[in-house]
Amino acid sequence: MSDLPFTLDQLRILKAIAAEGSFKRAADSLYVSQPAVSLQVQNLERQLDVPLFDRGGRRAQLTEAGHLLLSYGDRILALCQETCRAIEDLQNLQGGTLIIGASQTTGTYLMPKLIGLFRHQYPDVAVQLHVHSTRRTCWSIVNGQVDLAIIGGEVPLELQTSLDIEPYAEDELALVLPIFHPLAQKETVQREDLYRLNFITLDAQSTIRKVIDQI
Repeated sequence: MSDLPFTLDQLRILKAIAAEGSFKRAADSLYVSQPAVSLQVQNLERQLDVPLFDRGGRRAQLTEAGHLLLSYGDRILALCQETCRAIEDLQNLQGGTLIIGASQTTGTYLMPKLIGLFRHQYPDVAVQLHVHSTRRTCWSIVNGQVDLAIIGGEVPLELQTSLDIEPYAEDELALVLPIFHPLAQKETVQREDLYRLNFITLDAQSTIRKVIDQI
């Protein structure tokens, strides 16, 4: 079969008839006309090519095929209701998973606090944090691997038209020295003074490393 031989409405009607014991009471419970219920059952039997009700008695009785369809129909309708609840919970931030990307510095120092605040307000939402270089994090968003990201560097030029970029905060680099360091005695530090210092920094792909290299 290329198409499903039944609809959710037909499964609801089948369930109502089985519960109420008659086409008329089923129609009343669903707030539709009895001819509409009968027509839907006829269409369903024709599509499945099998009778679903024994029509000899006063009470609507399911055939073996009817009982089989009803048992699966109950599961299908229950799963549909569960799906609707899950989507509603997701829309209300009452469930689901949020995957966040971050560059190395923001992922280490900024994101733990932000994630903690978010989890306090939305405890039912699971949060995953992926920390990589700025470039790799940006590509993860483009490829749909993360939902959003906070990075500390420039978005690669080739990706800027593919992303919605919003400034979040400004960062400042500060040179911190012990009071006995020779540079601490100067009122101003020149760029050339920094060239003679040894730095321990992140790898060549990190934003901080690129800033230092460009000084």
